[in-house]
Amino acid sequence: MRTKIALFLLAILVGSPASAGEFWQEKEYQRWSERECRKLLENSPWAKHYVLGRAIVELLGRVDPVRAGEPSAQMEYQVQLRSALPVRQALVRLAQINQKYEEMAPEQQRAFDAWAERLLGAHFPDTVVVYVTYGSNFQVYAREMAFHWQSQTTETLKNHVFLLASRGTKVPLLHYTPSEGGGAFQLVFPRQYEGRPLVGPQDKKLQLEFPHPNIQEQGEVRVLIEFDVKKMLMDGVVVY
Repeated sequence: MRTKIALFLLAILVGSPASAGEFWQEKEYQRWSERECRKLLENSPWAKHYVLGRAIVELLGRVDPVRAGEPSAQMEYQVQLRSALPVRQALVRLAQINQKYEEMAPEQQRAFDAWAERLLGAHFPDTVVVYVTYGSNFQVYAREMAFHWQSQTTETLKNHVFLLASRGTKVPLLHYTPSEGGGAFQLVFPRQYEGRPLVGPQDKKLQLEFPHPNIQEQGEVRVLIEFDVKKMLMDGVVVY
């Protein structure tokens, strides 16, 4: 009887989902599926989605029987730690899938490989790179967001955008770069601050803080996005 119980418990432990690693730990990135790539880029230890929403009737300040049934207005941010290698691997693999790499002509494959090598071979010993996309399901809000972020500079944001490191230390922004076509921007922070790394394996979280602008008189909103340091560990090293 004891033997049967022991075998039963062993089977539970071996088959437990908790004992399985994530796909980025168990498979080479060249074997990731499209769905896995999107998961890593949208909702993973290195990527977070943040949504701000308000009911349209509240924004109007009155009940409009024509528009009251419309969906609520949402403004959203997608944040990725681009200096983290798994994020760049997912970008490369997703591009391979979407562009049908196997069907490319040899010269096209060589060009793709050169681009992938530059992206994957980049090193960030001194900086942390954060890539942020933004948008809204309402065109007027999307335009206002784009106008705001396209008009910002490192100078205008340096006292308002931070990485919150271990012990709550506010790490200031080094560089801000908006995308040429709008819809995204890049933030660069130092990887060490006051003589120490931002986070280590013993720390719990790394946070990004930035102000969402006043859109349609809603007032400025403080956006705080949290990354779980323990989940960013790979071979005992915090990857970010």
